[in-house]
Amino acid sequence: MWQDLLVAVVVVVAAAWTVWRVILPAGLRDRLLGRAAPKGSGCGGGCKGCGPAGGGSSCH
Repeated sequence: MWQDLLVAVVVVVAAAWTVWRVILPAGLRDRLLGRAAPKGSGCGGGCKGCGPAGGGSSCH
């Protein structure tokens, strides 16, 4: 009887870990934990410092 309960607990923990780490996107996990997502300028903000010294606008 207790072996069945132990197996059920292991299966539930494994399923919860899989949903949390693999299926849910990182942004949603952060929102569920109450953490603010970092707000970087990224390439959409017109970054000019990523490119070569000639002032290029290529982002990485």
